[in-house]
Amino acid sequence: METLFICGDAELSQDDKTILVKTAGIKKRIAIESIHHIVLLSDDTLTTKFLSLCGTAGVRVSVFDYYGWWKGSFEPASSVGSGEIKLRQAKLVLDTSRRMAVAKEIISAAISNIIENLRYHAYRGAELLKQPIRFIVAQKDKIPTIADTETLMGLEGVSRKAYYEAWPAIDLDLAFTPRVKRPPNNRINCLLSYLNGMTYAAVRHEIAKTLLDETLSVLNAPSSSRSSLSLDLSEPFKPIIVDRLIFKMVRKNMVCDNWFDERDGVCLLTEAGRRAVVEQFAHHIDKVSGERSLRSHMRQTALSLQRHILDIEEFDAYRVKR
Repeated sequence: METLFICGDAELSQDDKTILVKTAGIKKRIAIESIHHIVLLSDDTLTTKFLSLCGTAGVRVSVFDYYGWWKGSFEPASSVGSGEIKLRQAKLVLDTSRRMAVAKEIISAAISNIIENLRYHAYRGAELLKQPIRFIVAQKDKIPTIADTETLMGLEGVSRKAYYEAWPAIDLDLAFTPRVKRPPNNRINCLLSYLNGMTYAAVRHEIAKTLLDETLSVLNAPSSSRSSLSLDLSEPFKPIIVDRLIFKMVRKNMVCDNWFDERDGVCLLTEAGRRAVVEQFAHHIDKVSGERSLRSHMRQTALSLQRHILDIEEFDAYRVKR
């Protein structure tokens, strides 16, 4: 088990060399050696002995709030960085030409994966997708001419807007625009926000297995108290993880009314909804397709950036293969 997700209110403590999870009057012991990441999605109670055990075993603990937003992490003491990598990474960020090359590769891969999602359904009879595909391809073709990250992110935003507006051509139940985030106002926006948060956390966990500095990013502006590199490297994965999961759950009638708490124009996941969505998410990113899982591709993307920083290879962002 790579990641342990805790969806309901729970108490976590140490019991010898195992994690003791108490929830709804039920106790469960989990061997610390079997996990590397714990994700807390509800109001949980932790003991310092529990955190000490996680620190000793090198287990990261990520905390999300009620709305599904990542709020912080407990990092094991063994998570040490590399001075050389940090200096080289900072040098890349300060070099406009090199920084833009990496940023363009990220956005190019993200838009390529968006296009592949639409093409998959267009090939299966969704004729109305052909025009959005042409429009988004035209946007992607402009990437080599862009000179700054703000314009690049603007182009990605225009492409994603056209992409979201095309979703009803896949299934009428996927209609949800405009994109509303804080807080989400309907079920699709709710699923998008929640799954995006899960993707950021997973990418951040894989970045932590490298020597990269999470605060030094190329697309999102580096800033204090912000893990912006995970936002960068998540972009190519969101269409393949988040969007495809939503397509699957909606089109297979898996989405249930009790997944959502809808009131006063705000839509949030209930505990039942969080459990169901996290189960689908965990299965999706850890399922091996070909030679690797999507989680493995996240790690490979981070390692590719690290090797690029060391001038070993060109950076290669993740693109789905047909």
